[in-house]
Amino acid sequence: MLTIALALAAAGLPDEEQCRALSQDPEAALAYAVGLQGFIYGYPLVDLLKQQHNETHRVSPEQPVAAPVNEIAIYPHLLTPETQGQLRAANADTLYLNAWLDLSRGPVLLDVPAFGARYYTLAFMDLYGKPHHLGTRTNGGAARRYALVGPSGGAVPEGYEAVRLPTDTAWMLGRVLVTSAADLPAARQAAAAIRMAGAPGQPVTAAEPLRPFDSLRYFQMLNAALKAVPARPGETALMAMFDQAGFGPAQQFDPDRLKPGEALGLGCAVRLGPRVLAQRGFRPARVQNGWMWSGAMADPGNDFLLRAEVARGGYVNAPEESIYPAAITDNRGEPLRGDRLYRIRFAKGELPPVDAFWSLTAYDRATSQLVANQLGRYNIGDRTPGLRRDKDGALSLYLSAQRPRAGSANWLPVPSGSFYLVMRLYLPRREALDGRYSLPPIERIEP
Repeated sequence: MLTIALALAAAGLPDEEQCRALSQDPEAALAYAVGLQGFIYGYPLVDLLKQQHNETHRVSPEQPVAAPVNEIAIYPHLLTPETQGQLRAANADTLYLNAWLDLSRGPVLLDVPAFGARYYTLAFMDLYGKPHHLGTRTNGGAARRYALVGPSGGAVPEGYEAVRLPTDTAWMLGRVLVTSAADLPAARQAAAAIRMAGAPGQPVTAAEPLRPFDSLRYFQMLNAALKAVPARPGETALMAMFDQAGFGPAQQFDPDRLKPGEALGLGCAVRLGPRVLAQRGFRPARVQNGWMWSGAMADPGNDFLLRAEVARGGYVNAPEESIYPAAITDNRGEPLRGDRLYRIRFAKGELPPVDAFWSLTAYDRATSQLVANQLGRYNIGDRTPGLRRDKDGALSLYLSAQRPRAGSANWLPVPSGSFYLVMRLYLPRREALDGRYSLPPIERIEP
């Protein structure tokens, strides 16, 4: 199992004034250039290892789940602002199942009962942030027995289907659909029937949370990760460059041995890297009526900027499993704000085309998290009770921080400040994937 020491590289990052002086020191400038590439390349590896530590230890009395590796923890309820933990842009449609896999000591066995018509998916995220799915789409809801196998290999028992993952450390985030409040106990029972068995991990103990984005610990963790994952085709030269900077797979990163210019350059890479990702990381492949989407988000290939920004935003499923068109502006091109009233109007027969479910969720733009509201409603969609149709059969949804005059039936409360929207389409039909179907615009009604 890949473990991360906590004692090293904890010094704070340079301030922005120090980073502006990089060009005056060639050694610092070179370290920054390579370090920024390392920050971009390694973002999902470091972020996932941080999350692994923080969910296999008790780092906060309020954290929703904690379990050893190779053991499933089930979120007890649909997520709310109080229970979302460190998940970013989480849904409020499904029960979540959480598990961290350690395949370095052999396969992990997964026994899944028959789910029938209830939608579910088990997404296994490798350390590069690419999802691998099992569930309704792949098995039709039938009972299955899987053996999850990493690069370290191991024997697959008779009667189990081998599922091969590219890294020995992987994160399983499962989702089990809840159709209504009354359905929650049955959904929880179905989720609890999934069984996982593998080499046991260390018991959960109290620990300080990992915060690698606040110090040179970022490169310490990236260095450990690059040593543990298999070499990837076509990346020999990139790894050699990282080696020269001291954090590549052939080196042992030691912050105490860095020259002052090297420490400054690497520190500024971690300081400024998130800004680079925010400005350059995501370029939507398609924008329709203000809704942005990129089919490459689940498998960016060598687009390391996109890969890092997807990880920073909270990871995604494969598009054939679900897509997440997002919007940050209204039909006037202005940022979405909770002190305004918006309408999204689906003409009759033009609801999102899906074979599982669809829903709309609003998130705080700064944190990508749900925000508490007076109605306690955190999404609106095909299972929302009491939705009212317009006289012509259309469905109009209203978005604002305050209850609209039209009432609460079709109202999605949103954060009071800047926010963004995510439309979830699970098991999207072909017309949603190829662009023939367009979501309606976000109309600003007032003020």
